[in-house]
Amino acid sequence: MAQFTAWLQASAIGVWTRESPSIWAYPTVLTLHTVGLGVLVGANAVVDFRLLGFAPRLPVASLTPLYRFMWAGFVMNAITGAMLFASDATAKAAQPVFYVKLTLIALALATTAVIRKRVERAAAIDGGASRGSTTRRAAAASLLLWTAAIAAGRLMAYL
Repeated sequence: MAQFTAWLQASAIGVWTRESPSIWAYPTVLTLHTVGLGVLVGANAVVDFRLLGFAPRLPVASLTPLYRFMWAGFVMNAITGAMLFASDATAKAAQPVFYVKLTLIALALATTAVIRKRVERAAAIDGGASRGSTTRRAAAASLLLWTAAIAAGRLMAYL
């Protein structure tokens, strides 16, 4: 693993992201990562809060187009996250909080996929969404997992 992270950090993308004086390097990559995070987690939060009972007159089925925005935000974050990792791969790979962050993201994505299936199934059946306690627990877990992933990401700068 150490050889791979050293190679990645010395790669053209790692060096450019870390050392370029251009505004298009690290500052822009970090800004795009933050925008992608806002799109992904913001759209997720809208669906989650609706499933938790907020805005009850808003049909849950009308929120399904938000999943396209979630995926766009995720793709943006995957690309920019890889670039940010490459800029300091050896140090980041040595941080346990980095692996905690990746695990939380994987769990949050899995929870989002479960919620999406429930929302789409319920929308197809009755135009609404399942209001069961399982769906509410999944929505609460989603909010918690995304919040924890964001916190872990921020902690990487300090640990």
